[in-house]
Amino acid sequence: MSEILYHYMRKAFSREAFGLSGDLAIFTPFSILSPPEETHGFILGRDDRGREVRVNPSKLPNMHGVIVGSTGSGKSTLARHILLQAQKLGIKEWVIDPHSEKSYTSIMDTRLELTVEKIYFMEHPGWSPEELASELSYYLEKIYAFPGYRSILREILAKCFEEKSLYPFEKVKNEDPNLKRIYDDLRKLYSEDGFKIRELAEKNLHITFPTLVSRELHATASQILLLLLEGYMRSLGSRNRVDLIVVLEEAHLLKDYFLRLFKEIRKFGLSILAVTQLPREFDSRIFQLAGYVVALSGPESYIADIASLFSLGREEFDHIAFGARGNALLFRSGDPRPRRIVLEIDPAVL
Repeated sequence: MSEILYHYMRKAFSREAFGLSGDLAIFTPFSILSPPEETHGFILGRDDRGREVRVNPSKLPNMHGVIVGSTGSGKSTLARHILLQAQKLGIKEWVIDPHSEKSYTSIMDTRLELTVEKIYFMEHPGWSPEELASELSYYLEKIYAFPGYRSILREILAKCFEEKSLYPFEKVKNEDPNLKRIYDDLRKLYSEDGFKIRELAEKNLHITFPTLVSRELHATASQILLLLLEGYMRSLGSRNRVDLIVVLEEAHLLKDYFLRLFKEIRKFGLSILAVTQLPREFDSRIFQLAGYVVALSGPESYIADIASLFSLGREEFDHIAFGARGNALLFRSGDPRPRRIVLEIDPAVL
């Protein structure tokens, strides 16, 4: 009998057990101890233990971030606060702002009103004509909702970039009303005497638009500028520090671009901060890939969207659903838990 009992006990306790790493997270020290706080980077505020909370994009796996919040929650105020922090660290900065908020102009050196002032996008360091034509045609097809036009646009744009002129597009624009619409918008942005990307990358720049600009023109202008900037920064070589940060308001208009950009592992000194009130408009992978996400307060319907993207406990949910304006959650890549913080905004941006 004792031998039979020994046999079954030995069999039971020698059996191999398997589990997912996530299932074992509760047994790690990080489930009990708070992770160490970053001591460099952008100051956001204080956590529920009264500790100063910072974000340092250079130390994160991905330099790019997202600010989400409902109308009036303080998204633009937080973005301006981060820009002011970046200025103190000597980082160049852009704001691409469809609403032309004067509050941004007050902290930036230069204001560029597109369509009134133009850009020369035939000079594109970091891109071959074929590469840039392929990328831009992909996004133009989505921006204008003209399915099946990518191959046509790619061929036309490649000729434009090779010849450094819009003339190849001008020759074919009247063959199709959709092509004419895209050409007319490009013409509003382009000039041979316009600003080159090398010049713009050296400025602290508030990029605005006239009041009556279509959604498509705004998205096209933003897309061209970001592609030119991405190529230029890439041409300078890989580096693990932030040299230029770009705040993009109404970022959901370029959601397809962000998914590709956020997948980029190598760092070229460029940090994009996407600002939106419509988290459901973004592919959920963008939030998973972002180096950091700051979720501001809002109504329960908005919080439900945030909860569908991140694992929120009751305390996290209540912190931004029922807390005072200025309450936020910080999600950082590599830190599995959201941080409950109260923002401390620099008075200079209020």
